[in-house]
Amino acid sequence: MALPFVVTLRGYDMGQVEELFAQVDAALAADSEVLRAAARDALRAADLRRRVRGYAPHEVDDAVAQRLAALAFPAGWNGPVPPRAAPVAPVGFVVTAGGYDIRQVDRLFAQADAALAADSHAVRVAARDALRTTVLRRRLRGYERRAVADAVAERLQAL
Repeated sequence: MALPFVVTLRGYDMGQVEELFAQVDAALAADSEVLRAAARDALRAADLRRRVRGYAPHEVDDAVAQRLAALAFPAGWNGPVPPRAAPVAPVGFVVTAGGYDIRQVDRLFAQADAALAADSHAVRVAARDALRTTVLRRRLRGYERRAVADAVAERLQAL
């Protein structure tokens, strides 16, 4: 299966991405809530490996966010879209020893900030679910944990 992503140096493993998206796209085409829930869980749990040559990470991350939004509601959902939340200031975290994984936190907040700017209720629900359920990894060098926790609470309130 050829996906419409640019192949770059230090990209995501192409085989792993293709396998993940095949499962998700099959769930999107099906009417089964069980398949849709399994696909949502697979997207949230995906820890995509980097390879010397692979799919562009920013493109894959955007596609993951779009598919999570599409899976947030049952097929054919035409419910109301609530009004947009007030804009939230960008976050500038202090890097410290024993903090949260920088890339993981950056991706999580990029998804939340994109959801705040979106008109889609499904996108906001997917971002809210990601903020609530993501288990942040600790690294030797990472973002200060207390500041990240405060920012997560702020984003959840805005969403």
